[in-house]
Amino acid sequence: MPAQVWDRPSEDSSRASKEAPDRPSPERAAKFTRLHGFLTIFVIVYLMEAMGGMYIVSAIQNIEKQFRLPSRLSGILVSASDIGYIPTVIFIAYFGARGNRARWIGAGTLGMAIAYLLIASPNFLFPTPPLNRGTFGGVKDSLMPSNELLAPNASLALLLHYPLISDRFTPEQIKNLSRLNVETAANHEMVINNKSSPYMVDYGLMHEAVFEAEKLLNTTEKTPDASKLRSLLATYVARRRDVDGLQGVRTASNAPFSYCSALVNGMQTKIKAQKCVNGEDAHGPFIVFCLALLLLGIGRTLPWSLGVPLIDDNVSKKSMPTYFGAISFIRILGPISGFLVASFVNKLYFDFNPPEGLRPDDQSWIGAWWLGFIIIGLLTIVPSIALCFFPTADVSVTSADGKQRKINFNDKHNDQEKSNMGLMERIKDFGSTYRSVLTSKIYVYSATGRILDIMAFKGYIVFLPKYLENHFGIARYLVHRYMAIFGVFGFALGSGVGGLLTRKFKLNGKKVALYVFIVSSGNILMYFSKIFIACDSSLAEIGRQHESAAYNLTHSCNTDCGCEGVKLYPVCDKSGTPFFSPCHAGCREASKHGPISIDFSSCACAAGGRVAKEWCVQSCAPATVAFFSTVLLGSFIGGLGIVPGLLILIRSVPPATRSAALGLQGFLISLFGTLPSPIIWGFIVDSTCLIWDQSCDGARGSCSLYDPAALRFKLHITYVVIRSIALITDIFVYREADAIDILEGDVSMEEVARDSIKLRDLSVKH
Repeated sequence: MPAQVWDRPSEDSSRASKEAPDRPSPERAAKFTRLHGFLTIFVIVYLMEAMGGMYIVSAIQNIEKQFRLPSRLSGILVSASDIGYIPTVIFIAYFGARGNRARWIGAGTLGMAIAYLLIASPNFLFPTPPLNRGTFGGVKDSLMPSNELLAPNASLALLLHYPLISDRFTPEQIKNLSRLNVETAANHEMVINNKSSPYMVDYGLMHEAVFEAEKLLNTTEKTPDASKLRSLLATYVARRRDVDGLQGVRTASNAPFSYCSALVNGMQTKIKAQKCVNGEDAHGPFIVFCLALLLLGIGRTLPWSLGVPLIDDNVSKKSMPTYFGAISFIRILGPISGFLVASFVNKLYFDFNPPEGLRPDDQSWIGAWWLGFIIIGLLTIVPSIALCFFPTADVSVTSADGKQRKINFNDKHNDQEKSNMGLMERIKDFGSTYRSVLTSKIYVYSATGRILDIMAFKGYIVFLPKYLENHFGIARYLVHRYMAIFGVFGFALGSGVGGLLTRKFKLNGKKVALYVFIVSSGNILMYFSKIFIACDSSLAEIGRQHESAAYNLTHSCNTDCGCEGVKLYPVCDKSGTPFFSPCHAGCREASKHGPISIDFSSCACAAGGRVAKEWCVQSCAPATVAFFSTVLLGSFIGGLGIVPGLLILIRSVPPATRSAALGLQGFLISLFGTLPSPIIWGFIVDSTCLIWDQSCDGARGSCSLYDPAALRFKLHITYVVIRSIALITDIFVYREADAIDILEGDVSMEEVARDSIKLRDLSVKH
């Protein structure tokens, strides 16, 4: 280990330092290296920026559901930060490079922190409004029994046509029961079991009545006596004078599932209509989201376009692959952290009070998305403020060999004359700077390739959770966890290894261009292999059923259930046969079974007459393992090319224009890559939809169910095609790569050791 070197403010202290170099005075030891401080803080804010960028992707679906935003508006939110980024990045990259870059970065990331907190604010500023009481008013009136129904001599046929009773029987059953003989019309209270269900009205009494009715319908007697059934139904009707007895209708109407009840499903339709009326209030949250995301887009222009050139100015060129590998690792570690935060908050309901029967693995679940933005925003504030207090001028330091070096917080390649230019001169210099960048063929080819890469990656990563949830039946919170563990971690590891390989083997010129071409080809092959990894999940089977039934899941066993337009809630019978919902299984009873499980019974369409979510056994384990194995390997291979690809880009332009080059690259990638990518991929994914929800204006809303085979093929073939086009640009880079010097000069190992940033060997000169 080299000896420590400290400041020499005076001749005496210098002499003392020579006499005891390994025992510095406490005053000298207490001094903090500003470069060390910058790198530490930069890593933190850069991590937060990368974390927040990926977390937004995971939060969009929850935001859309909570505020009932139509798909076209949620799509705008995905691209809103790019709308703020695009018009500002080239200007900030140019002017920021002509000031103190540490402070510029601090101001930008502080804006990001504020933006994250603003994104979370609609959860508190615009709470979900309660339903209008009038929604239940009409139903309440229709269920209030008439005097005729309450009369002691009310007939069995009349009782069977009371809405809550007729809802429990098929028309054929009502017809047959109405013909039965009632030997005594006396109405008396019955002793009933105390079974209850939050989703049924007077469940124990009705369950007893249904059981008695089934006995009468299945009896071999020629003239069975229906007196007990009539007494049960009369007691049931008499209890309906208590308005609170309708609580089951309210609860079932707001449940995340639908069972065979035309009454309840009709109420759900009314609730949906009421939500559409309330949906006008979604404009307020939408405006707040857009403004916050615009601010976020402006703030996130700074860490990359100014931070990377600042580091490049202060380290040995031979050491840059290692540092770029570390930067790339942090850039990928951020999304890992973002996915892990998403996995945690998505297990929590957005108001911490989920409806009974709703679980995190249900598609109707709304996670506590706002909590993640608060966490990321608060973690970003303190390091951002610290960056704003860095010195305004470059700082002199003493390195291990006793020579003076500067920590260049300002761009060392800028001419002093340019800092004193007037407005018109700056405008001319602005144009000439970017013209100079665009004259580099390698830069143009490389930037074009990266635009296509990002277009492929952004769209794929946005819709990958939807694919994994629908194709493999993986819960949303687990999807984000698996993406972090396998995809993003593999990419980060590949980025770090790629930087080390570039330096160790001294890849330069055509060698480094060929290396990028090879790893890109390997990544494409891994994604192509995913086309053939299929799975028989419950959702996939429901999709095949729907397609084979000509997109009509109504059968004789559920024709009177009112299942049209009900929400997807997959359930299975004991044999594992899946159904779109309990309603489509013809289930007329729903009761709680345990703290979160719901048991559905009296199911006319299901073998055994019962269905449950827990009986949907997925047979996707081998396919899931195979898929995530290709994710891990493909991401690692793709990450190997990140560092050399970035070095090719920044070494293809003069040093004085590198901030501008990175800013221009960010502008082009956002304009032609990340901005249109979700829109293009959205059209492709929507083309595989089998069942659409209806939006408030009657148009198509979100998709409930996708064609599994078509989604698998189109999702991966689109990625492969776009990346293959990008591969052509890598060939052009290879043709021009003779002129590029990644390591910039033949520097001796002694110079590398001396010039590399070894924080223990630097101290600040005041």
